[in-house]
Order: sequence, then structure tokens, then C-alpha cells
Amino acid sequence: MNETQEQEKERKAREWAAKEFGIPIEEVLWYHSGSCYDRIGVLTESAALKVAEKMEGKTVNGGFYHGMPLGGRSWTSPREGRPGHFDVYC
Repeated sequence: MNETQEQEKERKAREWAAKEFGIPIEEVLWYHSGSCYDRIGVLTESAALKVAEKMEGKTVNGGFYHGMPLGGRSWTSPREGRPGHFDVYC
């Protein structure tokens, strides 16, 4: 996959996540899906709280973190040219 295709894939993932969680796409830094849980990087605490609210009562399905409540969030400080953001398990 070339860089343009990778950027398009990332843009589509961000668009999907923004729609899914009801937050502005400008606040979605990245979205990664996995087999047991997903994670989203958002720029504001209000966006992180919206994701957490949607995940209320849901848990990780399988793997090392099986049963862990989703919606947990942590702050990641700015580094390597990336802005600080909230990392939310979803």
C-alpha cells in the first residue's frame, strides 16, 4: 500500500469513528480497530467523554484484557510532532 492509499484508509477510519461516536472529525486524531477492542485518539476531553458514554457497560471481548470495561481513557502528552490527546478504549 502506498502512502496515498494509507492516508485515504486513515481518513476513512477517522470519518467512520467521528460518525459512530457523534464527535467532529477534527477532534479524531486516529482510530485503530482490533480483534478484542478498539482505540481512538481524540483531541478534547469532551470527545473522550462522548466515546466513554457510548461504551458504558461494554467490556473487552477476549484476549489478555477480557472483561475490562471499555471507555477507559488516558492522556498522552505531545511527542514526535503529534499533539497531546486522549486515548480511549472502545
